Amino acid sequence: MQSKTSSTNLEPAVRRQGNSVVNEVMPFDPLDEFVFSMQDPNAVTRENMAAAAREVFGGGPENAEFIAKLVEHMLSVSESRSKIVAELVILGGHLQQMMKSAISHHTGKVGNTFQAQKKGASLAFDFFHRALGITRASARGYIRCNMKFGDDAEAVRVFSYGELNLLAAQDVTEEQIAAIMEKKAANPDLTRADIKELLKTLQRQEEAIDDRDKQLENIQSLLEDNKVQLDVTMRESNHLREQLAAHERHLAEKERSLATLHELLTTRTSGYGSMEKELADKQRQVADLTAEMKALREAKPKVETVEVFVEKLPDAYANVSQAVEDALAELKATEAKKSSLEDDVATLKASIASQQAELDAGTAVKRALADLTAAWADVAGKMATVQLAVQASTEPQQYNPTLEALAGMLRKYLTEIEAALNR
Repeated sequence: MQSKTSSTNLEPAVRRQGNSVVNEVMPFDPLDEFVFSMQDPNAVTRENMAAAAREVFGGGPENAEFIAKLVEHMLSVSESRSKIVAELVILGGHLQQMMKSAISHHTGKVGNTFQAQKKGASLAFDFFHRALGITRASARGYIRCNMKFGDDAEAVRVFSYGELNLLAAQDVTEEQIAAIMEKKAANPDLTRADIKELLKTLQRQEEAIDDRDKQLENIQSLLEDNKVQLDVTMRESNHLREQLAAHERHLAEKERSLATLHELLTTRTSGYGSMEKELADKQRQVADLTAEMKALREAKPKVETVEVFVEKLPDAYANVSQAVEDALAELKATEAKKSSLEDDVATLKASIASQQAELDAGTAVKRALADLTAAWADVAGKMATVQLAVQASTEPQQYNPTLEALAGMLRKYLTEIEAALNR
């Protein structure tokens, strides 16, 4: 029980205005008489009570006895008021016990279901109202305060019942209550409206912190995903470089093969001029022999005729005829050799042209792939930067159309690449 003896610490009393305007008529609840939103009663002392009385009623000697009586009565009111909040919290505990008993009693009769529990609670509320006129809302407030502050004597001492009822909401955390209690202890003049506004401020701050934390988690998750994606991109880039290196080796092999064909063509065509000269000589020789043989055939016989039976032609005529036949045979052999050489040269030229075209196409592909590989690293980095920037923005949804257009363009290129692979 609080002592009635006062300390010597005098604090200035503030005169309170007595003219208040009633803006709303509330339903009568007997326990509403005990709901206060005032200062901590322990801060009120005999001295500042006396100072307040002298300020209101005057400080002359004729009022000394009257003021002393007022102070004694006010001290009693202070002691009673300091107990009201604790009693209301205890009241909530009794109501809670009766609520549990009513629910247990009803479910014992009809079965333990959610509807039965709800009906038992409703019966308990009806009993509270009929027995003591405690409304359902008031009973919920008392029970809620007991559940939240039944074991917190400091909160019961610092806050009024109205403030406790405000702080007993489910969305109010222990950290918020501790912060508000600290401010209330430092400034007892805080009203319920001040505490309500302070609670809203703390909740907004925590919501902002939670949003930032979620945003940071999303960014961190995105960074991890981008790190994995970057590793995959690096591996794919290295694989692409290996493929390009293999392609370069293949092109180098093609170039060496083409050089070999050029050397073979040069070797094959190096004797082509001498072969043409030999062919021309053979053709002249055939022509000369043919002319000689023709001259022998057309030569006029001598005047005297001597009939001689011979078994073979004259040597001169036989030699010329044989020479013509031999020259014609050599000419045919030379022409056949020339034709074979021309066929080989044509085949070599066709092979060279084919391999040169393949080499040119491979070189073009190599150059295009090298350019794409060089540009892809920059594109991948910029895509990761875009994703981070979008996630870090306050409204990422507004960029969805642009991202969808980008995704469609990438899908188009992916479809074309897959179609090329399936050919």
